[in-house]
Amino acid sequence: MPDLTMPWLATCFFGGIAVAGVYLGLLWAAVRHLPGPRGTVIFVLLGLARAALVISVMAGAIMVAVPATGIVAGTLGFLVMRFSATRMASQGKEIPQWK
Repeated sequence: MPDLTMPWLATCFFGGIAVAGVYLGLLWAAVRHLPGPRGTVIFVLLGLARAALVISVMAGAIMVAVPATGIVAGTLGFLVMRFSATRMASQGKEIPQWK
């Protein structure tokens, strides 16, 4: 089992950012192909690829015996990337409020 030093947690955090980059790239490609001729098929296939990515990363972390704190650090990295990408995508656009 890896020790819980700060470099180990930083590696898990930045690994989560990298996984989120690939995940969001696949999501972006899926949405871009959606209006196309076989958009639904491509969207579903890329959805399966995103699911396979997340499952394989979690299975790899479990096989390497990454402790829960490392998985939490990776999840935080994933969320930081997701929120950053969402904020950058909506920058400069007026978003209507729900109420």
